[in-house]
Order: sequence, then C-alpha cells, then structure tokens
Amino acid sequence: MVVSLDTIKQKLLANDRFRIVFLGDSLTSPEWVHPNWREIVEYVIKEELAKKMGDWKPSSWGVRGINSGLDGATSKDLLERLDSDVFTYSPEMVFCSIGINDIYFDISAKEHQENVKKLLRKIASKVEHVVFCTSIATDRESLNRTYADYVKADKVLFPMKGVGFVNLFERYQKFDLKRFFTFVSGGNEVVGIKPGEIDYLHPNQLGNAYVAKVILAEAFGVEFDPEVYIKDSQNEAVQYPSY
Repeated sequence: MVVSLDTIKQKLLANDRFRIVFLGDSLTSPEWVHPNWREIVEYVIKEELAKKMGDWKPSSWGVRGINSGLDGATSKDLLERLDSDVFTYSPEMVFCSIGINDIYFDISAKEHQENVKKLLRKIASKVEHVVFCTSIATDRESLNRTYADYVKADKVLFPMKGVGFVNLFERYQKFDLKRFFTFVSGGNEVVGIKPGEIDYLHPNQLGNAYVAKVILAEAFGVEFDPEVYIKDSQNEAVQYPSY
C-alpha cells in the first residue's frame, strides 16, 4: 500500500483537496471506454472515504482525478511534458504508467529505463505520493515477450525513494485476457492493427475494471470485485454500483 485512506482523509480535513494526476499513454487516457480504470479508482476512493468520514461531501468535492494520459505517448514524451501535464495541477498524488509505446518508437529498454528514472525522480521531488505502473500485458504473446525486457528494466529501478511500484504487466497476465480484449479496431497503423481486427492492446470495460482491482489493492489497500462492479454498472436500475 502506497497511501492509506486515513492519510487521504487527513489531507481532506486539512486542505479540502486531494488531487490525483494520472500520467501515461492511451492505456491511461481511454476516454472511449466507460467505465475506465481511472474513473473506477476515483469512484471507489470517494465511496470508501465517505464511509470512513461519515459524510459524502469532503471526498466528493475534494478528491479529483486528472486525466493526463496522452494517446501514443512514449517515456520521452512524458518526460518533456511534466510542467504542463503534472506540476501545473499541484497534485497530492501521481500515477505514472508508460512503456509499451516505446517499442514502436524505437526507444530501447535501456533508454526507456533512463527516461523513467528521470521522470520519477522529477515527479517525486515535487509530489508526496507517486506510483509507477508498468503497462498491462496484451493479448499478443509475441508483444508480451518483447515488452518483458522493458519490465525487467523497470524492476531494476526499485525500490526508489518516494515512489511505489505496481507491476501491472505480471499481475494482469494472471487474468483471463481473452475476456478483456474484444474491441473491434478502426485500424492502428503504428502497431499494425488493421480495420476490423481485434484490438489486442486496449482492454474493454471489464479489462479496465481488473486494472482498477490491482491499483486499488496495491496503491490504497482497498478490495474491489470487478465482476460485481461491471454487472451493477450495466444494470439501468443501479445508480451506484457496488464492488
């Protein structure tokens, strides 16, 4: 656990705010998937804090998730955009997830490692709570084998002072990925996905909920059941999905 609900509670009582910046690529930004893992994490944290504080208003008004996910971004891109996409918001917490796009833009595992190290040190110098997550596993084994070298390069960096580490790649592989990758792509020339083919990079709603499961458990110590949440979220009679 990187930050406890009690810590967030105290921040809210003291400052009336707890801003979380989500920095990454299209796996972080997925505006086309609802619910996506960012939305789920913010929703659950607010719900858990409301129960803990006995009042819905402090968390509902004070906790804010900021989408700084940039479709197609590499580790180099994020390193160059910290001022505009992170520090301008003066966040209390930052989630950073990057990696898979470096393969497609000829950034080696070694260069990726250096970029991530610089990126995290800069963020941790200004933000109290920082979490680095690898990219998730995909539904293409050959790509997973290539990306595994980048994950190895990430793991060498930890432990790192002031930064938590979540190995989403390894955790995600334990789930049934065939259930998560069902979107029919409109085409993605960069990665070689043709129109009409299944998008093996970007997970559906259930796949996003399983990302949230890992993040909530490892970063906040909160239990979350993706199956229950997605079932409730698809029920038109349920206003507030349980989990």
